[in-house]
Amino acid sequence: MNTLLKIIAYFCIGTTPIQIIVVLWGIQVVISSDYGIFSFSNIEFIKNYLTLVIPIVDWFYSWFWNAWLDFVFSLPLILSQSLKAIFSTWLGFWILKKIN
Repeated sequence: MNTLLKIIAYFCIGTTPIQIIVVLWGIQVVISSDYGIFSFSNIEFIKNYLTLVIPIVDWFYSWFWNAWLDFVFSLPLILSQSLKAIFSTWLGFWILKKIN
């Protein structure tokens, strides 16, 4: 069980740089375009800048509750990714602290 928890903790901590890069990329897009912080949603980012991920998003819509996915993808990218990065990093360090 401890091994699984360590893998989850290191995954949470290890994905933080990717999330920070996405936040910085989103800030750069907001600065250089007509988008605002609140109008640049996750789905806009995926449709315009990560088109390779669109088949995965379509697969999500075939398996998960569409209203919930609409809500998640409509959240502002910069705010939601920042909070997600903070929470996942905290969770990873918290798990490591609890199992050690």
